[in-house]
Amino acid sequence: MRRAIDSTPRPCWYPFWKNDSWQYDFRIEDQRFRRSSGVRDPEAIEIAMAVAKGIHDAAWERALSPYPTFAEAAEIYLADIGKNRDYVVRLVHYFGQDMRIDEIDNFAMKQCKVALTKKNWTTTETAHRQVTTPLKAILNYSFGSRPEEHEDSRRTRILTPEEMERLIAVATEPPDNIRDPDLRLLKMLAFLIGSGATPGEMFCVRASDINRATGEVWIRGEEAGAGKTPYRSRTVVLPDRAWQLIGELPTTGRVFRSTTGKEVVPDGHRGSTSIRQFHKLCEASNLPTGKDEGEEPIVFYTLRHTWATWFSAQNGDQDLLLDRGG
Repeated sequence: MRRAIDSTPRPCWYPFWKNDSWQYDFRIEDQRFRRSSGVRDPEAIEIAMAVAKGIHDAAWERALSPYPTFAEAAEIYLADIGKNRDYVVRLVHYFGQDMRIDEIDNFAMKQCKVALTKKNWTTTETAHRQVTTPLKAILNYSFGSRPEEHEDSRRTRILTPEEMERLIAVATEPPDNIRDPDLRLLKMLAFLIGSGATPGEMFCVRASDINRATGEVWIRGEEAGAGKTPYRSRTVVLPDRAWQLIGELPTTGRVFRSTTGKEVVPDGHRGSTSIRQFHKLCEASNLPTGKDEGEEPIVFYTLRHTWATWFSAQNGDQDLLLDRGG
């Protein structure tokens, strides 16, 4: 198809026909916009013009806006505040490089929360902590406003000694609906209640981190899932009974593995098999599962809270508690 030559000056965004579609190619500041308009009808030049002009005008609006992009605001926030780096990286990936902070309204925040919520998160508090809180922190930091008040809903449940013994007894002889032939849940229970480590720290323990002769275990700090900052690195000492319950461990690699024997990388995506089996263990032990309204379920992290409470009651040494608990 041949077209008449038109000498009228055309805007930089004016589409051209190439590879069976109308395309555009222009620059705004230092950014190049070169792609197909998505219009593949050679007679639909008007539609392609509307698409290209819309992209062009939106790009200039962003370039001239007094507000930074979310990616730029997040970079400054991390450089100055340095909190929740892993969570902020996920947020930047979600919003991309072009979204401005003034474009993120309440609905956009809710969309982000839904999109980034992982299936294995058992409470809305996790989504609030890992998505909503860092997102609002960056926006509040950028706009210079104070953070929004949030009702604290942290876990407060701890196990009594009798409840812990009940849990150990069931883990020693698990019922048929719990798939744990090598009693790996028992090893996890004994380690967590004996060390005060977090579940993520537990799954990062390797055979080389263990000194059976002294009863010590090195807890890694700066590793995916192991902790938030290097100060979490520490040595913990397990009591004799914990070692008795733990028994044999793998001699290489990560030692606390899923009930199927696979290594668990605490990246927020894996480990769900152990968690499901642990919930069954709690149910078989007549411990709260969170199914009843207002009932706080027993989770792996409950054992860390329980350890801290028992340790404090026995020693009364706050500084030692902080050192041992990281």
